[in-house]
Amino acid sequence: MLPALEKLDAREFRLALLGIGLVVTSIAISAAFLPKVKEYRAAARAVTVLEEAKENTADLEQQLEERYAKIEDLKFQLHGDMANLPLKQVESYVIGRLQKISWRNDVDLVSVEPALGQQVQIFSEMLFNIELIGEYDDIYRWLWDAKNELGFVVVKEYAMSRRDNVDDNPKLLAEVSLASYRAKQ
Repeated sequence: MLPALEKLDAREFRLALLGIGLVVTSIAISAAFLPKVKEYRAAARAVTVLEEAKENTADLEQQLEERYAKIEDLKFQLHGDMANLPLKQVESYVIGRLQKISWRNDVDLVSVEPALGQQVQIFSEMLFNIELIGEYDDIYRWLWDAKNELGFVVVKEYAMSRRDNVDDNPKLLAEVSLASYRAKQ
């Protein structure tokens, strides 16, 4: 390598040294500033994301409130008002609600017999064997209201028979077995 340097004149030697110096200087500058430039760009992107999030915060809060309301609505559809009741209070609650539904729909609530049902996967089944007397339309409305007010109840058994010999709107005896399901605790 020394013989190659001896062949260079002074001007070429200075240019070679200047080139080597520029390469070393650019490598040193790149090593020092390139990570800082990357950090700056990442911080600028983060600031942009945060500014967009700040602008959308009101919308996000509204969306969260809507989701929470939807969750509460689904809980009500699943369990009705009895979602937070202890199991011992569920029977009296259901009987009270059935009586109110009966009064509202002009149906006579003859009897309600609570019973424990089967274990269905992770759910405990609670049965309510009910006897009603009323006209067909009233019993239909009673069933609809029971479904809406008691949450997720299923009609397991249903039987209907005439109570009188009237041709127009006869009184009917309906025997209904409602099943309510709660997650086993």
